[in-house]
Parts: sequence; C-alpha cells; structure tokens
Amino acid sequence: MVAKSNREILTGGKSYKQKAAKKFGADEVKFDKDSRLEYLTGFHKRKLDRQKKAKEFIQEQERKARLEERAKIRADKKKALEKQLEDFKQAMKDVGDYVGVEDDDEEAENGKQGSDEEAEEWTGFSDDNGDATEEEEEDSDSVSVKPILKKYVQTYLDDTTVDIEPLEPNDNFEYLAELNNVKLEKSEQILDQSIERAKKYAKFLGVEEKSGNKSKKNKKFRYLTKNERRQNQRKANNNKRRK
Repeated sequence: MVAKSNREILTGGKSYKQKAAKKFGADEVKFDKDSRLEYLTGFHKRKLDRQKKAKEFIQEQERKARLEERAKIRADKKKALEKQLEDFKQAMKDVGDYVGVEDDDEEAENGKQGSDEEAEEWTGFSDDNGDATEEEEEDSDSVSVKPILKKYVQTYLDDTTVDIEPLEPNDNFEYLAELNNVKLEKSEQILDQSIERAKKYAKFLGVEEKSGNKSKKNKKFRYLTKNERRQNQRKANNNKRRK
C-alpha cells in the first residue's frame, strides 16, 4: 500500500479538489448585455437611492429627537409648576392664609362638632308663640355690643333724624373696649403682626423696596468753545501778572 502524501492527508487529495471545484466553480458563464448596460449606466441612480435612504433615515432620527425634546420640555414644565405650587403653598403658610385640604377637613370636623354641641345645648324657644321678632333681635344686638365711637342724633327742620358717629373716640373708650371684649394692650402686637404680614405679602409678590438714595447723575463732558478758552487763558495771564 502506497503511503499518502501530506497534501492528500491534509486536503483529501483529488476528491477535495473536485468538491472545491463544484462548490466554488461555475459550469457555464453567460454574458448579458442588458445587465452590463444597467450596471455601467446605473451609478448615478444607485447614488441617488443611497442619498434618498440616508435622507429618510436622518429625517426619522430628527423626528424622534424632536419627540424626545418635547417630552423632556413637558416634564421640566411639570416639575417647575409643581415646585412653584409648593413654593406658593409654603409662602401662604408662612403668611398664615393657606387653606388646604387638611384645613378644610379640620374645619368641617370642627363645624360638625360645634353643631352637635349646639344641638345638645339648645333647649327650645324662649317665647311660647314661636320665633323672636326682628326688633327684639336688634335690641339684643345693641345691648351686647357697646359703641366705642361717639354717637348722637341730629334733627333737621323737616323732622328728619340722622344718627351720626364721628371718628372721635368716646370718653370712656377703655371701658367700652373692655365691655366689647377688646384688649387694648394687644393692639401694638396686632399692629406689628399686620405689618409683618404685609411685608411677607410684598416679598411674595416680588415687590422690592425702593432705595431712597438716588445716584447722582454725572455731569456730561463737553469741549470748551473758542471764546471760553480765550477767557480762561486771559484769566490765567491776569493771575500771573498779579503775582
């Protein structure tokens, strides 16, 4: 038996060559003029197709980028609005005028409790006939609240009477204030609180305090005229002569 060569061992020899020829080779080569003409004259057409596809791809990418940018802008606006709302609520809480959902619930509960207590404490009408008249209610209101300002009635010639309340306080001002449950010693404190509250409102609305010291305007520079220069030179010469 003849020993196989290295080529036959590594490549399979003749059988490998035959298989390779069948696999990669062509049994028949046919020349097509139309295909050749289309290939030779189709460079520009294929170039335009590539440019069109690239343009469509770029437009699609730009459209997606615009959509992402819009979504990002909407998210940023939403966050800014939420932050602004939180700042507004915090500012209103600092001022003391914020009424939120929790406060509404508390007020509703307090109102419900108050109505229950009133229902328990109410014992019925005082009169046998029913409701009290409007005149009696007005009299009771006038008795419960004492007027702090001076009040007098002026009668005219045609018997017309007018109740006048000037802005001057009554002589027994402190006594009447005590009857009306008004504490005068807290007036300064309430005034300071009102001023502080007004300052917070102004700060919240962005009103800045105007500085009283206005900057002085600089004098505008200008060149001297010919006559002014002559006068200045004449004055300087006269001063030299005097010395």
